[in-house]
Amino acid sequence: MTGLVNLLWHNLTTVESIPIDYRIYEKDSDGKTKNTHFSEMLALAKKRGIKPEAVAMDAWYPSLDNLKSIRSHGWFLLTTLRKNRIVNVIYN
Repeated sequence: MTGLVNLLWHNLTTVESIPIDYRIYEKDSDGKTKNTHFSEMLALAKKRGIKPEAVAMDAWYPSLDNLKSIRSHGWFLLTTLRKNRIVNVIYN
């Protein structure tokens, strides 16, 4: 199965979206999952100096590892969850 994982910068004021990174997802050829690509793209965005107000993602990506990755960068997140997810919200 081949797919595309992309990372966009979206400005809520000007309503423009700018592609920051993308990856071709083909696990059989590179051995990486969509979540691995996602995590690598976030780390590269941080290295490039991207400072988002929040990371928004669809329900495919909010795994515990991805949520910890976003938090480790000091970023907030916004997502939807699948109905089978159990969440323990910690405020600090």
